[in-house]
Amino acid sequence: MNLNDLLPYFELYKELKDSGKETVLNDELQEKEQEFVNKEITVSGIVNEIDTQKNELIITHRDKSDESDKIRNLISNHFFIFSSAGNIDDILKQFNIQKNDLVKVTGNIISLHRQSVLRIKLSSVSVTEKNHGLIKASDKKGCFIATAVYGSRETKEVLRFYELRDNVLSKSFGGRLFIKFYYAVSPFLAKWIDDKPGIKSFVRKNILDKILEKL
Repeated sequence: MNLNDLLPYFELYKELKDSGKETVLNDELQEKEQEFVNKEITVSGIVNEIDTQKNELIITHRDKSDESDKIRNLISNHFFIFSSAGNIDDILKQFNIQKNDLVKVTGNIISLHRQSVLRIKLSSVSVTEKNHGLIKASDKKGCFIATAVYGSRETKEVLRFYELRDNVLSKSFGGRLFIKFYYAVSPFLAKWIDDKPGIKSFVRKNILDKILEKL
């Protein structure tokens, strides 16, 4: 089975949420969850964290090509798969799995957490693409807002934001999510402020300059 087969669970969650009912300990939702526990599922995603102490691969679901529009609208944009295995070190070595690899994992469902987390007992994993990542190196874009504010992507201030992106933010899971979000919204914001000198000045003095002061 795949995420499409979990559609009844996600539909019920949305129905409960839209009606204003409690979803954390909702008996109806927990009962629906039990219909899928222990069933085998295969999901694709990007390895974001490898926790050898907890024997877990933490994966962000990415490959949505085989999913219905219904399921895409019901799960979170950052749907996480926590894949646990007693021999995680052996699996990592056998398949040469590293962070940012695009993988396909199969395992039995342990639990579901509303529309954002699936926990499975890992039985198999295969690498679809090495070093796929949330942000591929070849896909890196400019710092749109900083460029609009400082006037050129070659200014020393903008270059320092590139360093912040590449040397700090890209090194952590949360940072990579922020980069992805930034590139989704910043082109529109940069275009909007480009002909507004007052807003540019405000953003520079009160936001960007202050960030640079702390670096």
